[in-house]
Amino acid sequence: MFSLEFIVTVVAIVLSGVILQHLLLSAKKDEPPFIKGRLPFLGSALSFARDPYPLLHGLQKKYGKIFTLYLAGERMTFLSDPIFGNRQAWNNNTSVSLALFQQYIAQTLFSFTKSVGADLEFQDKLAKKVTSVLSSKPLLADITRSLRTAYLSLVDNNSQYANCDEEVIDLYEYCRHNVYYSSARALFGPGFPFDEIYQPYIRFEDDITKFVKRYPRFLNRGGYNARQKVLEALGSFVADPSKVAQSSVLVRSLYDIFMASTYKSPADLAGYFFAIIFASKSNSVPAAFWVLANIVADAGLKAEIEGIIAKHYDSESDEFEWTALLEDPLITSCFKETLRLNANVLSGRRVMHDFTIKVANQSEDDAKDVRLRAGSTIMMPLNMLHWNADIYPDSMKWIGKRFLEENKDVLIRNADKWRSYAPWGGGAHICPGRYLAVYEVVIQLVYTLTRFDVEPIEDLPAPIIGDRYGGGVLKPERGYRVKFTRRKTPLMPAA
Repeated sequence: MFSLEFIVTVVAIVLSGVILQHLLLSAKKDEPPFIKGRLPFLGSALSFARDPYPLLHGLQKKYGKIFTLYLAGERMTFLSDPIFGNRQAWNNNTSVSLALFQQYIAQTLFSFTKSVGADLEFQDKLAKKVTSVLSSKPLLADITRSLRTAYLSLVDNNSQYANCDEEVIDLYEYCRHNVYYSSARALFGPGFPFDEIYQPYIRFEDDITKFVKRYPRFLNRGGYNARQKVLEALGSFVADPSKVAQSSVLVRSLYDIFMASTYKSPADLAGYFFAIIFASKSNSVPAAFWVLANIVADAGLKAEIEGIIAKHYDSESDEFEWTALLEDPLITSCFKETLRLNANVLSGRRVMHDFTIKVANQSEDDAKDVRLRAGSTIMMPLNMLHWNADIYPDSMKWIGKRFLEENKDVLIRNADKWRSYAPWGGGAHICPGRYLAVYEVVIQLVYTLTRFDVEPIEDLPAPIIGDRYGGGVLKPERGYRVKFTRRKTPLMPAA
């Protein structure tokens, strides 16, 4: 047995070492400003975990566009330079790695098997296939055709909304169910176990910050159980080749890569396709909600959008001119403004070796070289661009017409000089699902407003920021009640 004196001595030595290590933490002259925090080892971790938004934006005001935080033993550099810095970090594939950053996320959230999680080359092969399929217009057209068919089935004359007359519904739950269903059906086909997966997936998504913060199982039992149900259902789905054969070209192509590799178990595929579900729904669902909700909340804007939709409807073919709708300046502006305000993304990279980038705080004239240290993580919080009042006046207000050409240099300043809009990240790893996401949002907007008159009966909810900071498109803090009335006559073009 160890004596009490011995135990006290050991504890004192350990604590002294931790305190000394914290005191010795510093940054070199050519590195970003370094904020090590007050607590040994933890640094600023508690403040960051509790509410990153005021912490990061306060530090940005004090230190400028680049600074490094010490968080629980790790150096994390935050960069928000729209002139030079972000582009250099995004376009650098030799000094920084997206794969190593994603490896942590994938294994933490989706329970990749260890073998798949460790094989970055294999995951890169899968990522390239995703990009090649979703960047192909013919292949994407096949997926979006299925997407339209699936969504239309939810709001047609045989749906649960067929006879609604001033029925009060929660617009967020409407959007979440419909976008999730139509997207899942379009990607995974009719054999996808939607009813079995939907509720567990929603529970997992609601508890996702607990996974990111690595809560132990006993503090996140509901989230772990929900994740396991999703993985089991996906495992059963991918174990049946006849069901996979009915899925989209994207899922079939990814499945074939797995089948040609050593990773053929249902568990191997389930973890990866769980990530595909998350990537295709976690951001497009709230984005689709905010576009529709903000338009519905503004009667004048809603009337304009309804006129545009009606204008691009062909009664003979009973079809819409989708290309014209997707390219319409006002619809595009509403979508871009939604992502500017609500796409709360932390785009991350792992620094492979020391390298230098050029960073400017206000203009090219004050640019300087800054060295990033190997082993650290670099994070590019896109809202530090998108919520910057120097770039976007009334930056925390949704203004649907902000991105119209007529408002350039009025509601968006220095648009040509700064890369001040980057909701999809950038560089070689720009989000491959961006085109599909636009379709999902516009399809819901068009089919909802043509089938229903939607009348808000309460104020729009605020988005959840707090511990959801950096986690993707922000979700509303509560539901949004509206009245749904089935249209008896079709929308007519505005005069």
